[in-house]
Amino acid sequence: MARLVAEHFADHDGVITRGAALKLGMSSSAVARRVRDKLWIQLSSGVYLSATHTFTAEARMRAAVGATDGAVDGPAAAWWHGIVESPPDSVSVTVPRQNKRSPTVPYSLELHRRDLLPADLEVVRGLTVTTAPLTALEAASTNSAHLDRALQEGIVTIDGLTAALTRNAGRHGMAEARRLLDVVAGDTESEAERRFQSLLESHHVTGWCAQFPFGVYAIDFAFPEQRVAVEIDGWAFHRTADRAANDAGKQNRLTLAGWRVLRFGWHRLDGDGEAVITDVLTAVNAAAA
Repeated sequence: MARLVAEHFADHDGVITRGAALKLGMSSSAVARRVRDKLWIQLSSGVYLSATHTFTAEARMRAAVGATDGAVDGPAAAWWHGIVESPPDSVSVTVPRQNKRSPTVPYSLELHRRDLLPADLEVVRGLTVTTAPLTALEAASTNSAHLDRALQEGIVTIDGLTAALTRNAGRHGMAEARRLLDVVAGDTESEAERRFQSLLESHHVTGWCAQFPFGVYAIDFAFPEQRVAVEIDGWAFHRTADRAANDAGKQNRLTLAGWRVLRFGWHRLDGDGEAVITDVLTAVNAAAA
């Protein structure tokens, strides 16, 4: 039994629930004794951390599920799936509406009371979480680059995202997710170029040319007199290795020829167009000075 408990701690980041301990053959009194002897630290009712383990981000998420019998969602689930690089400070968990638990825990915990279909829940490395497609869609509502990364890394597919969107139509953030899926189904680089040109025109910026010839290349947008080049990228999901190599070669040639090169992607153009124009005007004015 001791070996089984040790293996459980190793596989679950030092976290165990009372129910799991009993299934491994421990008695209620044995659990209480370990808490009394400070071998286990009680995190909430029926949830414990081994005193030999650090309370990591992974442990927080496992403890949250143990305390609520829910599923990790939001930024925490995005990190668990590898969609974002860093764990959030707070853990959010989806629980069924009929689940009235409001546990007291020594960490930041947010409960989302909603009913999800089984198809939108899964167990990943022993932790119940919202599926990668639903997680990516919800993450995209605040940062489209998260969806791009999930697609680029192969964490999700267009078909999987579409199915999850259909199941969850009407939920918070799904209108934005649908817009982004429509975008990614098309040519995001051409769309980004149209957005940039629209920004230039709406701000009455002059002196630029689109697809300006430069040796064997064409500069997406050029300010020839000031020798400022603006290169536009679509979603990383659409970017092939050959295209990336060609763009790098073009940028190197421009730099060696004395051009200032600015690069903007679809996500920044969509989310912060005013800052893009500010950067362009700053570069053009500096080159003209």
